[in-house]
Amino acid sequence: YQSGTQTRRVPRLVEMAGCPSAQVNPAVARLHGLQQGEQVVLRTRRGSARFRLEVVPSIREDTVFLPFHWRGLMGAKRLTHPALDPVSRMPDFKVCAVRLENPSIAGARS
Repeated sequence: YQSGTQTRRVPRLVEMAGCPSAQVNPAVARLHGLQQGEQVVLRTRRGSARFRLEVVPSIREDTVFLPFHWRGLMGAKRLTHPALDPVSRMPDFKVCAVRLENPSIAGARS
């Protein structure tokens, strides 16, 4: 169920959220010259991916939120570390340093 195999079969849900978005605080969006609905590139030491930006006032300024259940070029797992917790064997999908880039600005600030 966390891979979208069920939810992506519901037309209304696909209409509401047909692709993953990166959520950031308005102050972070302003800092990087980004606006609601624009494309943003997220880059880590492990890879990069492009997402639609969602500006959310309730999110902390030190947080970028991504849904983890998308695959392929828009998958958050492209950015995160593949390590597993030694005890629970849970993947380390929740914490990762990330750089925001505005692809529409040459020499984008990051």
